[in-house]
Amino acid sequence: MKLRFRRLRLRVETDQGGYGADLRFKDGLNVIWADNTKGKSTILQSLVYALGLERMLSPKRTIPLAYVMTSHLTDEARGIKPRVLESSVWLEIENEVGNVITVRRPVIGAADRRLVSVWTGGVLAEGFVDAEQRDYFVHDPGAAQREAGFHRMLSSFIGWELPEVRRLDGTETVLYLETLFPLFFVEQKAGWSTIPAAFPTWLQIRDTSRRAVEFVMGLESGPIELRRQRVDTALAQLKGEWASKVGAIVQTVQGIGGRVTGLPTLPTASPTAMEAVALQVREGDVWLPLSEVRREIAARVEALRTAEGMTVTSAGGEASTRITELSQRLGRINFERMRLFQLRQTEIAAASSLMSRIAALDEDLEKNLDAQKLRRLGSALGVIVATDHCPTCAQPIADSLLPQEPGIETMGVAENIEYIRAQREIFARLQRQSESTLNDIDARIEASDAELRDAAALLRASKDDLQAPSSAPSTAQIAERLRLEQRFESLAMLEERISLWLADFEPLVERYASLAGEKAELANSRHSERDQAKVAKFAELVRAQARDYGFSTFDASEIDISADTFRPQKEGFELGFELSASDAIRLKWAYELGLMELARSFDTNHPRLLVFDEPRQQEARQLSFQELLKRAAQSGRHAEQVIFATSEDRSTLESYVRFLDCNLIPYDGYIIQAE
Repeated sequence: MKLRFRRLRLRVETDQGGYGADLRFKDGLNVIWADNTKGKSTILQSLVYALGLERMLSPKRTIPLAYVMTSHLTDEARGIKPRVLESSVWLEIENEVGNVITVRRPVIGAADRRLVSVWTGGVLAEGFVDAEQRDYFVHDPGAAQREAGFHRMLSSFIGWELPEVRRLDGTETVLYLETLFPLFFVEQKAGWSTIPAAFPTWLQIRDTSRRAVEFVMGLESGPIELRRQRVDTALAQLKGEWASKVGAIVQTVQGIGGRVTGLPTLPTASPTAMEAVALQVREGDVWLPLSEVRREIAARVEALRTAEGMTVTSAGGEASTRITELSQRLGRINFERMRLFQLRQTEIAAASSLMSRIAALDEDLEKNLDAQKLRRLGSALGVIVATDHCPTCAQPIADSLLPQEPGIETMGVAENIEYIRAQREIFARLQRQSESTLNDIDARIEASDAELRDAAALLRASKDDLQAPSSAPSTAQIAERLRLEQRFESLAMLEERISLWLADFEPLVERYASLAGEKAELANSRHSERDQAKVAKFAELVRAQARDYGFSTFDASEIDISADTFRPQKEGFELGFELSASDAIRLKWAYELGLMELARSFDTNHPRLLVFDEPRQQEARQLSFQELLKRAAQSGRHAEQVIFATSEDRSTLESYVRFLDCNLIPYDGYIIQAE
């Protein structure tokens, strides 16, 4: 991973002419020197602003730059204070494979600040010849995920694949760049106030500090923690699904005056747990197993069939006719049921096709909305949408009987958006109609099943009449028989339904066993051996630097790094108020540089870039500051870049860096000058 600043250009157009500043950064240590209020912080804030990262400092969408870029500036040579009409920040950056891009972001003027223009190559040094431009947006939803989002592009340029993390509300999101850059950029106001960094809390990411440091160090514990959270979520969902199925069974059985015993109310990993489940029906004053009740009902029905009653000799012809009619009726019902099942399968296929079409329209709509946003922000580039597919049916349209000239829009972006939305509404309406049709078909199938059962029962009764003896049962016996037969059938259906429902628990048991096993495994794999080695090496780097910088609150050998929070600690307690102000700054130096230097020994996600605004805080001793400069100057030998901005006494500073590999960038007056 690598992010390198190459050139920075500030341009300000005023009512008195043009002003600006151009800086060139090198690998290794770069020190910007100027007196206070002359523009040092403006330079460093411009680096942040160009990358769209100012919200790492505050959730407000205010411009973080000084008045010289937004309101007015002071021209000491001419004795005037020109008013700013338009301003912008240009920044050339390079990645690990040597690719260079130039970023331009407007500050004041006609263009929207959310628009970021990017050119391939270093146009500040080489000009715009053969440079390809593309526009992106920042600070709107999707900037870190969408194709036209600047932070998505920037992450890819650096070589980062941002991990998924949890929000405080349990949802997942990416680890935004605003949570990472406080580890590489220490600004003057709040950046020196805490270790490891002042992370933005408004993003509502759970354990932001730990997640950010885990990613930068390239620890395996980050993905492990996300897996743990996902397992917990899956377990919670499984518990809800289990409870829902248990409730459905209990409610159904209670509806016929029964009860269920042995049914676990919570998920279990035992594959034999469902074998203890029993269905019981109350008979008189006792609860009997459902199977036993069915046997008793069958015996009583058989007894009624064989009982003597009224003669049926005169009803023989009528019974034969009724049997013929019922047989034909059963044939018609079965035919209708087959037709309904075929209709159902056809409707399911149609619904699936509609869902695919709606998904394609949603994708096209998102691209057109992004293009509309870029144009509204001021982009004059072409629309970032596919032009070789129909937005309605998603089929290729490259071949045509009509001439198609490249670069010609048949409809504007706004018209495309309205057309796609109209198409989506049509297909959404068709989808709702399809769902309604499916529900209607299912209801007709259920009614057909009931009709089939009734006809079959009547057919059996008619056949029984033909086979009955000359003396038929009494009316009471017939009613009792019909009631018992109906109850027998309902109990049989219930037993079959419950049996199917209980079978549904089998995959839940398997899932629970798998999730419970994974959770137990994750509990024992907090940190891998490689993670432990990284944390140990990091702590070693911090201790060595703290000692070199003159840390004196206690012996620097007692400083350690927590394996849970990754914060400095002593004997298990985080270091905080017990440190002197100057020692807190020394420890901050050691932490930030140590995090970067860790990449020399291990694979990490650190971009090997570090920016300090006024590193000599709290009157840290000059000797300590000199040691910091020596340490930072070593970065040039390890393909790293460090940028300091300071107002340290110039002669003293020059004596410090005289024999160091350092790019000193001094300014005697205001950094932004007339062109």
